[in-house]
Amino acid sequence: MTAPSERRALIALLAVFAALLFVELPGSWLIGPDEARYAEIPREMLATHDFVTPRLDSARYFEKPPLLYWLNAASMSVFGESAFAARLPTRLAALATAAVLVVELESAATPLLGLWAALILLTAPFSWVLGRYNITDGVLTLALTLAFFALRRFLAARESGDARGIRARGALAALGAATAFAVLAKGLIGIVFPGLVFLFWIAITGRWRRLGELLWSPAPIVFLLIAAPWFVLVERANPGFAAIFFVREHFARFATSEARRGGPIYYFVAAFIVGFLPWTVAFPRALAPLRDAWRTRARAHGDALFFGLWFFVILVFFSVSHSKLLPYILPAFPAAAVLTARALMNGEMREPWTRHLTGHAVLVTLVVAGGLTFGEMSGEMRHYSVLPLALLGGGLLVAGAWTAVARAPAHGRRAFFPAVLGWGGLYLALALAMPRVAGDLTAHKLAVAAMNAGAGAEIVSYRCYPQEFPWVLRHPIAVADYVDELGSDGVRSPALFWSREEFWRRWNSDARMVVVVTRRTRAEFDTASRAATPLAANRKYVVLANFAGSPDSAPPAITR
Repeated sequence: MTAPSERRALIALLAVFAALLFVELPGSWLIGPDEARYAEIPREMLATHDFVTPRLDSARYFEKPPLLYWLNAASMSVFGESAFAARLPTRLAALATAAVLVVELESAATPLLGLWAALILLTAPFSWVLGRYNITDGVLTLALTLAFFALRRFLAARESGDARGIRARGALAALGAATAFAVLAKGLIGIVFPGLVFLFWIAITGRWRRLGELLWSPAPIVFLLIAAPWFVLVERANPGFAAIFFVREHFARFATSEARRGGPIYYFVAAFIVGFLPWTVAFPRALAPLRDAWRTRARAHGDALFFGLWFFVILVFFSVSHSKLLPYILPAFPAAAVLTARALMNGEMREPWTRHLTGHAVLVTLVVAGGLTFGEMSGEMRHYSVLPLALLGGGLLVAGAWTAVARAPAHGRRAFFPAVLGWGGLYLALALAMPRVAGDLTAHKLAVAAMNAGAGAEIVSYRCYPQEFPWVLRHPIAVADYVDELGSDGVRSPALFWSREEFWRRWNSDARMVVVVTRRTRAEFDTASRAATPLAANRKYVVLANFAGSPDSAPPAITR
């Protein structure tokens, strides 16, 4: 395969995986808690016309800054309040992140590098899955990727003797803007990560003068102009916001176990190994330049060092953090993609990858065989009616993996193409299967059942808060004996936030009520003075009414 044909193949594969990001059948509802939460908050912004103070179920919500809410609100105002509209900004951010890799890395000196890096990023299962769903980490990853490449352009400009500093100042202005958007996407880590990478890089290479050049530059000014206004406005509208947002939601979350999201120190290492397949098998080769960089005092390998720091700073930071969620390490994936692409491009054109691809093929074969066996023996396949799709996706994945092994001796890095297509087959099967499993992954159907239970019935969540309910109902709901993340500042309206005693007083009165509870809490209603009529259920929640269903509105059948 010649270089032009390899380029065409890369572009075609990128187009395929870009399209796969948007494959979504009817019934692929928003998944709680995160997706539904990050749709409901912008829905409430649109309803109240207040784009300064985020609200969830009408209570102030200060856990995250507003960039994703604003983007989702803009999307909903154009495309309507739908799952597609809520997911669109994240999916566009995933494509934009891949596009940044192409634009920043493609050059006459490094042809195809950007295309390979973009393909690696879009095809890795972790970044592909998270690129489809409505969470803050996708937008954060785009903003940080822009920030890191702006920082890289600044360092390259100064290293190349940009005496007048024109290119360097432009890069620093872009750095200030990108870090501001990263902070507005998820908080202080938007400036912490580029700052740590910059400090480590100048410390290892001895370029300490760059610190003063950055501090006395357009970067801080542009950063403050973009990031500061919202923080000022929200503090003025909600005195005490700063203490909640900066102290509790940043320092306490990562330095203590308050968020109850702990995990072993190797948590994200294991997540990366699985989530970066099939490229994990090539990634160790990508680290070789880092070893060489250290041995040769780093300056000769400053670019490889930069990407390595980008990857490891994020991975190590969250590994030692007391709060761990899988999406946290998504911003490290663009750096891993670049390092892996460099390793592929630096090898001989026909360098065999047989050993690496064989390990990948054995791994996916075992996982697919084990998954299909477990799914069939446990009854999960039959319950969701997904056996044909599971066989299709698993079969394509295994076939692509072993085809890559067969092609490796003669095709070098291009042997990864069939392995990539195998993963694409799996992703397609997953997207097609989503409506079949959505009933248990989301409370969407239950919210519809509650809404259709009868006119005049008040819908309440008791000792839980399924995030999908207000999104589906298009209005906040009453919440009884439950707080968790609702009302970050501790202020909650008594009209919507009830005590347990208040709930039972109303339930046992003449008021018509529909309640959603967890299966664990369901037993409390067996001893109530008013009998509970089951309306619908999934594996986590049950919907009950304190009245008999009306004949003209039969409730949907209860699923397991």
